[in-house]
Amino acid sequence: MNKQVITGIQVRMARSGLKWSAQDLAEKSGVGLSTVNKIDREDGIPSVRIQNLVAIERALLATGRVRFEGETGVFVQPFEG
Repeated sequence: MNKQVITGIQVRMARSGLKWSAQDLAEKSGVGLSTVNKIDREDGIPSVRIQNLVAIERALLATGRVRFEGETGVFVQPFEG
C-alpha cells in the first residue's frame, strides 16, 4: 500500500493550527525557507523533492498535535490551558 503524500494545503493548515510561521517550519524541519514558501503556494502535491516533504511531515507530526487525513484533511489538536 502506498502512503499518500501530504499536500500544500495540508501543510498550510497544519502550520496555521500550530501558529507556526514559514520560518518556524523551515527551522524545525531542516528544509529551506524558499522550499516551504513554494509548498505554501501550491494546493496539491507540491513539486518539491520528496525528501523535503517527508522532513516537513515529520516535523509537523513530531509535535504530537497534527494528524493528516486523506488527500486534504488535517487535524490539529488545540493547545491545552
